[in-house]
Amino acid sequence: MSELTFVHSASWIPGLIAAIALFAVFVVKEWPRRSGSFVWRLAAGLVAVLALLAIALKPAHLTSVDGKQGVLLTSGYQEAQLDSLREINPELKELMYQDYIDRDELDSISQLFILGSGVKPYDFWQLDGRTVKFLKTEIPNGINQLSYSKIRSEGEDLNLTARYLKPKSGNQIVLQAPGNLGLDSIQFTAATDTVFSLQGTVKAPGDFVYTLAEKDSLGTLVNKQPLPIHINPEKQLQVVMLSAFPSFEFKYLKNYLAELNHQVLVRSQLTQGRFKYEYFNQERKPFNALTTSGLNDLDLLILDAGAWQSLLRNEQNSIKDAITQEGLGVFLMSSEELFYGSQPLIDFDFTRTAQTEVELQDGTVVSTFGYYLNPATNFNATLKSGNQILVGQRFLGFGSVSTTVLSNTYALQLKGNQERYKSLWSDILKNVLKPESDMVFYEETEQIVRPNEPYTIKFRTAVSEFTLTDIDGNSIPVIQDPDIPELWLATFYPEETGWFTLRFSAGDTISEYAYYVFAEEDWQARAAMALTKANQDNFTKGNAEVEELQVKRPINPIYFFILFVLAMGYLWLEPKLER
Repeated sequence: MSELTFVHSASWIPGLIAAIALFAVFVVKEWPRRSGSFVWRLAAGLVAVLALLAIALKPAHLTSVDGKQGVLLTSGYQEAQLDSLREINPELKELMYQDYIDRDELDSISQLFILGSGVKPYDFWQLDGRTVKFLKTEIPNGINQLSYSKIRSEGEDLNLTARYLKPKSGNQIVLQAPGNLGLDSIQFTAATDTVFSLQGTVKAPGDFVYTLAEKDSLGTLVNKQPLPIHINPEKQLQVVMLSAFPSFEFKYLKNYLAELNHQVLVRSQLTQGRFKYEYFNQERKPFNALTTSGLNDLDLLILDAGAWQSLLRNEQNSIKDAITQEGLGVFLMSSEELFYGSQPLIDFDFTRTAQTEVELQDGTVVSTFGYYLNPATNFNATLKSGNQILVGQRFLGFGSVSTTVLSNTYALQLKGNQERYKSLWSDILKNVLKPESDMVFYEETEQIVRPNEPYTIKFRTAVSEFTLTDIDGNSIPVIQDPDIPELWLATFYPEETGWFTLRFSAGDTISEYAYYVFAEEDWQARAAMALTKANQDNFTKGNAEVEELQVKRPINPIYFFILFVLAMGYLWLEPKLER
């Protein structure tokens, strides 16, 4: 059983209006020639107009078809899996995915299996409404997980954590600076999945490509993977720390920031209305850090829940304004009061857990308060353990507020692991710092950018009149978020590999953003891992029952063309026969 529909059903109203207008013109033209064949001429004109309308709208039969199984073969698929499906269904329809999907070939398929790493996320929409089952495949050997900061400051440590899937025993991984200068290395002692960490110090500012080079036991290069790093010039930050009560966590953090030569002002509450002031890397001066001018000069404000409650109402309002309008970053030190009392600035959605210790990606074990941030909330996860968010950030206007559920991280220093303590707090605080540009703030992305694939960036700005261009001066279209006016998105397609720059221009002010485009052969295992996870998350409905499949089968337009020719032929011939 089938019913009539149209391929271009969305255009039937303008098409009908055009047909009525065309027929009306024909009637007006024929009206002076009223005779015995007038009705026949009107009928012929109507047939011609309807034939044109049919050619434009493409009538089709909406037909129920017998469901068939198909398999979409993507990169990295296994022949063994394909052979198993062939044995189950000899009539299995096989389709090859080459960065596009032929939708016509999917018409007769009611259930589709996907083999390999999966479909690119920007093609998910083409499989909407279909029963799809993604069959998990093996990830190719190599580094499939990687964590490191892509933005560092001059003189800071580069800390890298990675997971190598099935390494070859005796091979080693070398972290190299530009010029193949070795910074750190590790050698695999067994062919088992290995999590490793490497460290080095970044030197000069600029855009660089460090590398992870894999060498065999003889020192011969096996392969190498790029590590793009944007190094900012060394900057002395202005930091204010407010504490309602003394704690070891607060003490070790202020010492760490002071050792980095940042200007740190600490105010600790002794009793009601009495405070202790400490100044690091700066001269003693009257405390005006919470005034409008003082907050505008800050890069970071660190305080606990008790310190927030002790502030005057106008001081709290000044801090809120500095966050939303000036881009100030605020980090809330975690304490029991944060989880049980009223929460400063925003409402954090904490979830209780019996687990009081977590293992980070590099294997480091740290304590928690027995909570984690709810992943369903609108938080930017800056540190995770599995699916649990340990450090979360939320944007408020042009600034942001961040907090953590970690506790007693200073124990890492007591155990002699000073470098891990430093790298941990560097990663925690760097995301909440006040952006360098007063006009635009770019959100960092984990996306692996490749040539001729869509790359989406997000940035925040209060400027309404601006242009975004690439290195060649080509304008890039932007979209404003409908719910967050200061949030903008831009999607474009890089064409070449290497470092490139986007330029944000507003009047005489220019802000640049550097991004790196990877080659197709870079980070294959890591890309396969990310693509597999994206497909698993998207096609969770793959086990649903097969639904009846209906497809639009267009009627051959040649029939309508013949009707049009016959009608026009009659209109041309009829006056001659009448004479």
